[in-house]
Amino acid sequence: MKFYSLVAVLVMNTLMAFSSMHSIEDIRKKYQLAVYDSKVTNALSDKLSKIENPDALTLAYKGCTEALKAKHAWNPYNKLDYMNSFDKIINEAISKSPDDIEIRFLRYSVQLNTPKYLGLSRNLAEDKSMIVNLFLQKKFKNKDKVLVTEIFQFMLKSKVLSDSEREKMLAVLKSI
Repeated sequence: MKFYSLVAVLVMNTLMAFSSMHSIEDIRKKYQLAVYDSKVTNALSDKLSKIENPDALTLAYKGCTEALKAKHAWNPYNKLDYMNSFDKIINEAISKSPDDIEIRFLRYSVQLNTPKYLGLSRNLAEDKSMIVNLFLQKKFKNKDKVLVTEIFQFMLKSKVLSDSEREKMLAVLKSI
């Protein structure tokens, strides 16, 4: 009987560890930390690379960790390789789920902070338009209010919204 109890505990621990590795909330938290820490970036990248057949959102975070690796790299050739990898992966994620506000936001936030001369910021207008439209239509795909608020605050701080867009988005935010 003790043997079966031990096996059950081991199986539950394994399942819990496996599910937490794929938790989107956990990925979001680690991604925010990875912005400032190359070790966290590399660890997150390793975890995301091990996920077989990732969904579109997980794939988007995988692509964005490539952009963070570029941020933390010192070698210009490596930076460009990482950014090209980001571009390929994030566009694949967008093609899988074009109306996901979080995926659009991830690409937008990276491209907004990418030097324009690299030619990897070509989707800014499209993504801004999609983010604003999805926001105004309340198409958050079950995103929590904290994430929706963070998207709005980023757009506001980036000073990319017109007065009209800002007011309409604020009204939507207050209604949720």
